[in-house]
Amino acid sequence: MTHPTRAATAGTLDPSFASGGILKFPIPEISGFHTVAVLELPERKLLVAIHLSGVNAPTAIARLNEDGSLDIDFGGNGSGLVEIYIEGAQLDVRELCRLSDGGWLVMGQYTTIADGGLYVVRHREDGQLDESFGEKGVRLLPYGSMGNPKYVGVGRRVPGWDNEESSAGAPWGSGSKGASAVQQLDGKIFLAGGVSTESGQTKGIVLRLNSDGSTDYTFNGLGFAIVELEGIAYDENYTETVAVQADGKVLVCGDYRLRSPDSRGVYVTRFDEMGRLDRSFNGGTVTVRSSNSIYMEAIEVREIDGSIVAIGEALRDGIYNGLMFVLTSGGFFDFNFNRGQPLFSTLVPQGLKWRRCALQADGSIIVAGTTGRGFATEEATALTARFRSDGSLDQTFNGTGFIVFDEDETYESLEDMTIMKDGRIVVCGLTWVEAKPWAYAAGGWVIRYLA
Repeated sequence: MTHPTRAATAGTLDPSFASGGILKFPIPEISGFHTVAVLELPERKLLVAIHLSGVNAPTAIARLNEDGSLDIDFGGNGSGLVEIYIEGAQLDVRELCRLSDGGWLVMGQYTTIADGGLYVVRHREDGQLDESFGEKGVRLLPYGSMGNPKYVGVGRRVPGWDNEESSAGAPWGSGSKGASAVQQLDGKIFLAGGVSTESGQTKGIVLRLNSDGSTDYTFNGLGFAIVELEGIAYDENYTETVAVQADGKVLVCGDYRLRSPDSRGVYVTRFDEMGRLDRSFNGGTVTVRSSNSIYMEAIEVREIDGSIVAIGEALRDGIYNGLMFVLTSGGFFDFNFNRGQPLFSTLVPQGLKWRRCALQADGSIIVAGTTGRGFATEEATALTARFRSDGSLDQTFNGTGFIVFDEDETYESLEDMTIMKDGRIVVCGLTWVEAKPWAYAAGGWVIRYLA
């Protein structure tokens, strides 16, 4: 079990937050327990996305004070919650995206009896809906009409899509959210997802919206671009996340596979500001190939020099390794990081899957993920680590380079991470309890570590 330490050491629990650095859900004010996304706000506050408990219960956003207490003034209704509601739809949250005006976007997937798709909700700084965005604050992008009419819907990875070993432990898959959102400096918004062609082939898609939520048709002349991976043989490609460089070019990362022969890989590709494949980015696409399962989860850009860090996981010798590599702004492997090679890390005997990352100004990299094979079993714990710019573990971080959150008699899966301006690390996730036939999510948590 994780306990706070007395010394103010980087990578240890922050005793000034909640109960010894850990806030567990549900709390007296909120019945919800699924803490699925977290975002730093001004004044050292935190925004947390929560799935409330109960059948057809809404998704809600809460704001936490610096000490981890609920900000009751948030939302103006006395509950400290702002609910997100789309009539007749079930919602999940995949990302919270901070905006330049102090507000934020909530991005996720909606599902109805008839259809589904991506949704984007925009809030002002006070938590109220920004009704100038989309239709009264909400923009829906149905999968059935996403992209060119020849594309008929979402290509979403589900557990077992690649015939991986199943588990009796209530699979949550690779942990991938499968879609993301990010804002450009000019206020335009990129979204990433997947579509399926009429022939059943799945491909990634990147879309650009104007700041008011309308489709930006100046992007590729259509408002979207399909990830084609020119020159690479594949049967399916999946887009996981996007990041924007300072010059307005958009980075897209994901994974692909060729069913026969068994060949897989992950990729980072770049589109220019007009939505065209940018071949100046090392020919347009950078790949890491594997004969086993390999996935991409997140990508980040460092503002100072445009360096790119990409993370995910790869199955090696029967154990998942955290995968990480660093590229220059031009798309070449950075020889200062692990001698220009992808870095595969286990750190614990059961292996791990990286989920979130952050590049620091000094070149260090903070990563967080879930240990084990991606199922709710005793192997599952939440792990946070800090690597130096050369790819070695930073031993000043908790004395080992990493810290594990592992509660007695439960399993933990990491969902999200945010870095505060003073460097403190905030992660959130779910607590799972063993049951028949599968484990179930019985709570959530938010943890803050010292920088």
